[in-house]
Parts: sequence; C-alpha cells; structure tokens
Amino acid sequence: MREQLLHLLFPHVCLVCNKLLLPEEEQCCQVCLDEFDPFSTVAQAEREVRSTIFAHFGEHFPFEHAWCRYQFHKQSPLQQVLHSMKYEGLFTLGTMFGRQFGRWMLADGIDVSAIDCIVPIPLHRLKKIERTYNQSEKIAEGLSQSLKKPVHSSLLERKRFTVSQTGLSAAERAENAAGAFQATNGVRHQHVLLVDDVVTTGATMAAAAEALRKGGAKSVSLAAIALAAKE
Repeated sequence: MREQLLHLLFPHVCLVCNKLLLPEEEQCCQVCLDEFDPFSTVAQAEREVRSTIFAHFGEHFPFEHAWCRYQFHKQSPLQQVLHSMKYEGLFTLGTMFGRQFGRWMLADGIDVSAIDCIVPIPLHRLKKIERTYNQSEKIAEGLSQSLKKPVHSSLLERKRFTVSQTGLSAAERAENAAGAFQATNGVRHQHVLLVDDVVTTGATMAAAAEALRKGGAKSVSLAAIALAAKE
C-alpha cells in the first residue's frame, strides 16, 4: 500500500520499480512492461485464449475474435500492478492498459471496422459502490481511445451479486457466473467487443457473452488484458 500511496503523490515514477519515468512512458517503465510476459503477436494471443475457453466450455461457445495482451503469472509484477488497478484506487492504470492494448492491436494490422461498440464486464451495483469504479470499464475507455469505438456500458447488467472468482475451481467459476448477466435492448444487431481484466477459465466471459447473444447481439468478440498462464 505504501508504494501505491507514493505513486499517487509522485505519479512520474514506475509503479513497479519506482524509477523515474521517461517522457514517453506512462505509469510503468518499459523495462517493467517487458517483464509482464507479453504475447508476441495478436494471432498467438488469440490461439491461447481460444484454447483456454474451448478446454473448459467446448467449441460450441461461439465468439468472433479474442484478443489478449499478457500472460498472467502469480506473484509477478503484472499481478502487483493489476491488483493496484483493481483494489487500491489506481484506476488510471486501466485506461493506460486499454490504450496501449488498442495500439498494439492496430499495429498488428487488426481490422476492427466490424466492431460496433465496446462493452465492459459490469460489476454488481453494490460492489461498484464499494470500489467506486469498475476496472473493466476503465480498460474499455482506454481501448475506445485507441480503436475509436464507443463504450456502451449500459448494454450489459450484472443482475445478481456473485462472489469473487479468485480461488474457485473451474466448475465453481462456471456455476458462480452462470446467469449473472442480462443484456438490454440496445445490444440488438451489434457486434460487441466484450472487455475484462483477466481471463482464467473464461467463465465470466462465457456467461456475459451468452447474455449478449440472448439479448440479440449479432456477434461477440473478447478482449482481456491478461490470460492466466498454464503453470
């Protein structure tokens, strides 16, 4: 917590190593970013996300594309930064991650013209009151800045409170997320880019994507900052 407080007071130092940031660096220095274990290409990331989701939900779980920036390892610098983003008030990290993520996608030649809007995984209203912000919404805002696509948070609602997925088995994650979301009428005929922070088994994404499709979405693509590594 001391490091996070220092970063709020002195935002021009790296959140991980506390070294002074260069003018072109944001929140984290390039040396630390390189230690986050990024995927080398968008195609590699999509293969890994598909492999993870299909392993738990089978190939009947339909989605157009899946994008992810990093592999998530426990006790890593990336875990430290994502924890700060999610629980310690450094929500600007979400916008940074989203903005850099979008630039990386575009640099790899990804065509996003078919995407109509960006929809973050919603928090339950009680959890959002407690946390004051939704980290997935901040990531979506950063993606929007790079991809030039609107964020429509109101198109998906979390209709029931769920416990944290952390520590749950794959089966428990699926049960916990099942039926937790509901799409609103505005999603009809939309190609939605669904955004979350970390994909572990894909249970949350699967439940949210199912709700969007039931609500009339034309198609759903997935984007997450990190994918849990197979360790």
